[in-house]
Amino acid sequence: MSATAVGTAADLGRALKHWLRHGPGGPVKVAALARRLRISQSTLYAYLAGTTLPSSEALDDLLNELAVPADEHRRLATLRDSVQRPRGAAGPTRKARPVPAELPADPIGFTGRERELAALDRARADGVPIVVLAGPAGVGKTALAVRWGHRVADGFPDGCLYADLHGYSPVKPHDPAEVLAGFLRSLGLDDPDIPADVHQRAARLRSLLARKRVLVVLDNALDVNQVRPLLPAEPLCFVLVTSRTDLAGLQVRPGAHRVDLRPLSAGEGLDLLRAQLGGQVDRSSDAARELAERCGGLPLALRIVAARAHGRPAQPLAELVDDLRVQGLDLFDVGDPDTAVRTVFSWSLRHLDDEARQDFRLLGAHPAHDIGLPAAAALLGTDVRTATRRLDVLVRAHLIQRSSADRFDMHDLVRAYAREQVTDEEVLDGALVRLVDHFAVTAGQAMDALHPGPAADSPMPVGDAREWVDREWQSLLALVAFTARRGWSTATARLAETLQRHLDQGGRHSDALVVLGHVRDAARSAGDKPAEGAALYHLGVAYLRLGLHEDAMHHHGLALDVCRRAGDRLGEAGALNNLGNLYERLGRYGEALAHYREALALADDLGFAKGRAVVLTNLGVVHTRLGDHDRALRDLREALDIFADPGGTARALGNLAEVHRLGGRIEEALELFGRALELARGIGARGIETEVLNNLGPAYLAAGAPDLARAHHAEALAVARAIGDRYEEARALEGLGSADRAVGPWEEALAIYGELGLPDEDRVRALLSGRSPATAAPAAVGPGEEAANRAPDLPPAGPGDERGGAGSPAQV
Repeated sequence: MSATAVGTAADLGRALKHWLRHGPGGPVKVAALARRLRISQSTLYAYLAGTTLPSSEALDDLLNELAVPADEHRRLATLRDSVQRPRGAAGPTRKARPVPAELPADPIGFTGRERELAALDRARADGVPIVVLAGPAGVGKTALAVRWGHRVADGFPDGCLYADLHGYSPVKPHDPAEVLAGFLRSLGLDDPDIPADVHQRAARLRSLLARKRVLVVLDNALDVNQVRPLLPAEPLCFVLVTSRTDLAGLQVRPGAHRVDLRPLSAGEGLDLLRAQLGGQVDRSSDAARELAERCGGLPLALRIVAARAHGRPAQPLAELVDDLRVQGLDLFDVGDPDTAVRTVFSWSLRHLDDEARQDFRLLGAHPAHDIGLPAAAALLGTDVRTATRRLDVLVRAHLIQRSSADRFDMHDLVRAYAREQVTDEEVLDGALVRLVDHFAVTAGQAMDALHPGPAADSPMPVGDAREWVDREWQSLLALVAFTARRGWSTATARLAETLQRHLDQGGRHSDALVVLGHVRDAARSAGDKPAEGAALYHLGVAYLRLGLHEDAMHHHGLALDVCRRAGDRLGEAGALNNLGNLYERLGRYGEALAHYREALALADDLGFAKGRAVVLTNLGVVHTRLGDHDRALRDLREALDIFADPGGTARALGNLAEVHRLGGRIEEALELFGRALELARGIGARGIETEVLNNLGPAYLAAGAPDLARAHHAEALAVARAIGDRYEEARALEGLGSADRAVGPWEEALAIYGELGLPDEDRVRALLSGRSPATAAPAAVGPGEEAANRAPDLPPAGPGDERGGAGSPAQV
């Protein structure tokens, strides 16, 4: 059958009936065809009877379902248009399909995001039809989506559809049916032709996008249910969805690809400020860098700061930084509630249940940058398995992020917002007490493994303990500072007492100043003199390691005075021993021996075996420096018999090895040094490690292996600089100079020794003037120096009057 170009709706209906009964696929039932077209049977009967003229789109769908040949399809479409065209009108009236171009304007001042733009390009090139761009509030998801859309718009000749789904905004999230109606209008449908049912609208969208290349941008999606009805089936189309959640359901079906959006880097943040402010920002400006850092890479925050700076062009950026320090989140409000940082963050919380909102508030109260899963479980008051499930809720909402498999972090501005949301201080205090208890107990187990006492029996293997301490160190420091600020002196002392066992051996000397400063203050507030004295003499040790000898002397003197006034004899012994360390470092060996002997007598009176071992080790060092190797060997061997912890054993072994080296027994020395180094590294005792490495250098040099000497000094130099040990840094440089007969390292060592006010500079001056052999050992006493260093007021040696290895003082 054919149709003429001029006819009536009845003629069109008769033609449709013909193809319904005699189409290529055979007869088709009306009920089945209506279901496939997602229209009612009564509507289809009206088309077939000629009482209702189908729209152009409805006719196209009907003829496609009936598989009408292309030439007949065109004739029937022309017939339909001629029936609709008013009498006497000229030319066809079939409405041309519009080409939508709905992308918002390309964002001004867009910077960075090269990695994410490339990821979107790759996804499109690989034929991926859907990409979910996921990230936290204010991170710039919309700007990136729009920027990329403009970059690739020419590749979508059939247009671009865009919809803000308002998943996270002050208004109600858009219903998919409303969005579909908008898309259908954009593609040329008139309101009477838009189906009422959401499923019919989705089907019509898929039909209209068939064989089309259209970019569909679905911005600010709430969940999978809001997005799924809006997806085309046409693989030539590309869908880009932005959301604060990862929309995992879309990744499962139909298999969307996800691109995570993180905050901008510091450099990118500065570039964004420059793009917004132009000449107001100098790349070298400290104020601009601090502004960028305080915004934490969030483009929303950066643009708000830029808007404030624009509004006050005469105000230096440094003043804006000061305002930000004082006002915090208040500064990120320019009068528009829809762009205020607090408001934008609040939209993420609105869709969470009460438990998740409470978890968010508690996690924000954690004082460190990130948190591990066991600690988070303690904070939330639950087990690890349940905590994992609850944290995943916040991860999917991009309120927290996984920094590794079992660690989580939170953006600084989000954290500030979370802390503001805390309303129940009692609940908060309970959570923080659980957190402190978790860290104190676990740190205690780790320290028992790394630095065991005679009765220590840690359930934690040494390797696990070392890894845990390294992983949680910043959290431990943050908790010490937090409890001190909160006035929880008992908790501060409990944490710090545990950490003290690792501060010196672990080479964490700068951290020690902070931790022990809090402990000292807390002890003074509580009137706890023994705790104050212990904090003071441990502070003195840290100052000694950092080469700040005047500060070390001051704190050791204060410690001795406090302990004596309090009748704390154990603390007095520790202060005396540490004063001996300082005098030994300064080359005042007579004073060092006098303090060690007094400390040894106190340790023996108290029955403190480990204290005796420590002081014997230190006495061995002084006797080594004075050339009395027999006495040094006796003291060090007795100390080794007493020590039960790997740290003390490593230090004594290293000092014993040094005596063997100076006595020419190089093989024995190398074997002992090797054992000491293995023990030190096994517990992460970086302070002892660098001392042993520096003593290994001269041993290898004496063995005729300058390459190995150089390698060990180079390694010692790296460790010493990492932990801030200026004395060991100078020893390493001196050793490098000796290994290579190089003036440069010796000059650097001389400068440090001079800066520290140490007698070692005389030895290096001699090396530079050529008065000493190339094998001169760093920090070892040569025959020519022994008499000069033996003070005339040196007290006579009494029984048990000795100290540990060269360069390795130990503390009680």
